[in-house]
Amino acid sequence: MRFDQAVTGNPQTELRGQNDSPQGTNVALENELENRIRNLERLAESIEAALGWESFSGKPRAVDLASDLRVKIRASWKMFRLARLLSEPARGSMVSKVRESVNDLEDVVASHFGVEMT
Repeated sequence: MRFDQAVTGNPQTELRGQNDSPQGTNVALENELENRIRNLERLAESIEAALGWESFSGKPRAVDLASDLRVKIRASWKMFRLARLLSEPARGSMVSKVRESVNDLEDVVASHFGVEMT
């Protein structure tokens, strides 16, 4: 990528450059995974805030589920950061495990909180 393309942030050029090689594809997949984890983190913050405002009979259980979700998201972040430090093939294996974990977390969010992650 040329310097002027990096400065202007031409998304088409950046994506094409990333996907030209298997390593570029991995970078794109890791970026997608990072965004999914960020979205889960924001959602967990919103859920905790909403639970703080509302009062209902199942609140203690919902708060426990939200806290459990936050802990699992933090663990996924740590695993993801560690995976980025590794070299192949360990890196690919660890990223795959993080992806499975994020898929599971998104399923938990959908089933317990009624929020579908897209």
